[in-house]
Amino acid sequence: MGPFSILFLALLSTTTNGFVVEAENDGAFVEINEFDEVTLGNNLFTVTFNSNATAKSLHKNGVNILENIAEGMQTWYLDWNGERAYFTPSLVEIVRNTPEQAHVRFVQEANYERELMYIEFHMVVFPALSGIYQYIKLSNPTDLTVDFAEFRTVHRFDHALMPKVSNIIRSEATPDVSGRPLIQDTTWQLADGTYWSKYDLCGYIRETPWFGVYGGGFGGWIVSASREYHSAGPLKQELLVHQDSLMLNYFHSTHFGTPNLLVPPGWSKFFGPYLVYINTGSEEEVLADAANQALIEQSQWPYSWVEDEEYPLSRGSVSGRVTGQTKAMVVVYDAVEQQFDLQNLGYLFHAETNEDGTFAIENIRPGSYDVVAYPLAGHGSENLARKSITVEAGGLRDVGDLELPEPTGIIWAIGETDRKSDGFRYSHELRNFYWHLVTPKKLQFVVGQSNHSREWYYSQSEGVWQVVYEDQPDNQGRILRLAIAAATGSLIFNVTTAHLQVEVNDVALADFEFDNDKAVYRDALQSGNFFWEKITVPAETVIDGENVLSLRVTRGSIMYDAISLAREAA
Repeated sequence: MGPFSILFLALLSTTTNGFVVEAENDGAFVEINEFDEVTLGNNLFTVTFNSNATAKSLHKNGVNILENIAEGMQTWYLDWNGERAYFTPSLVEIVRNTPEQAHVRFVQEANYERELMYIEFHMVVFPALSGIYQYIKLSNPTDLTVDFAEFRTVHRFDHALMPKVSNIIRSEATPDVSGRPLIQDTTWQLADGTYWSKYDLCGYIRETPWFGVYGGGFGGWIVSASREYHSAGPLKQELLVHQDSLMLNYFHSTHFGTPNLLVPPGWSKFFGPYLVYINTGSEEEVLADAANQALIEQSQWPYSWVEDEEYPLSRGSVSGRVTGQTKAMVVVYDAVEQQFDLQNLGYLFHAETNEDGTFAIENIRPGSYDVVAYPLAGHGSENLARKSITVEAGGLRDVGDLELPEPTGIIWAIGETDRKSDGFRYSHELRNFYWHLVTPKKLQFVVGQSNHSREWYYSQSEGVWQVVYEDQPDNQGRILRLAIAAATGSLIFNVTTAHLQVEVNDVALADFEFDNDKAVYRDALQSGNFFWEKITVPAETVIDGENVLSLRVTRGSIMYDAISLAREAA
């Protein structure tokens, strides 16, 4: 036998040809052979795991869809800190083995010297579903603070069979990057001169209930009924799928500015369950079926079959109304010692308000929370409303009217407008947030309608951006503030200066010239500086109704951190 201890709970078993067989295969089943390999499945699929909980094979309709993965790579594994620390279980325990449910858990004991956490990796199969549920219990029983840069599962499939990926927004085949010049972190220059990066397929994690890999008549998907256990907030972007027919389920990462997860002694958290779903059909059919399965899973949340005190089945609800700026995002989170959009220690729930500012959030774990609301249009997310509440099991908590007052003097603001200094650093951590948001040559941004978190921040030479907004003459001028810098990149771009022209309602107001003293590096090989630029818009320039701010890049590239317009008296 291998390194595992194998514990059977309340099972009747027989031995056949070296296999311990715990159930007839007309329903869900689990098998463990003499090499400590664990097989789970039903009449629809079968998956076999190695003793370290990585997948060895997955058969669907007689085809092993894990046959040809990237050379030297594992698949269906749990790791953290960028493949530098793999899950190393010492125990496999069969929790349940009946035709109605097959449930096994792999256990990694905490290791003080190696700073390893205690981890339970659970896998559950039901008889009539072509997929395997997984969930993870992570805890720190040591007296150390353990540092996690990331924590995830990785699922590779046969690239020759299933070459396409989907993050819902984009469904496409990934290019063959073998032999192509590597520009930076998983970014290649293709034969036609264009660039491709795994970051091209990132998505907003809490807006993406399913994503995956497909082709050749098969599909493999991560289907998440809830994102309550993921780090950060509604604006968190994450890697989902990329080359090598790979899908990733990131529970935590430092991508796009989220801080490291510093796990204190005594901390624990429950991640999941989520479904790894396997389907068959045409490309259109597997995509539609994955979307439909996500709706089914959401309707069943929280899953009644989970029996764990860290996964409460009886939950509460929060409702209320946002006044003032009624188009808002409402966030309920329990790691109140952290900023809500950077939280990583607890659980977070969210919902957008209705047109009248009302909101309701269901299936919230019982506990103490802060409720935070921020506007989705017109002004930056630094304008917050906050309230502390307690959510009880089975209860409905009405928090009343979570007010977002209109800031005095500010007409509109985009981005982080609370910067105090004239110059501030562009940190390495913000690199992923900015560098892939390349806009078209002409972009029209409508204040109050467009979503700046998706459309703002970067413009190339000959690009013209227009900000369209409503205003009325009042015999006052306006103050336009721009936090901007030249965008350079020593590997991709040779431009070291940039030039910007600013117009309001076709009236030229300013020309800016930027060099390396006011530059940030788009590929983040170095950090750099943004600078506030202040422009006076004369009162006679303001018109009644629709006004247009034009930002015209005549040379180089420009990156924007924030833009705001206020009345001159402010």
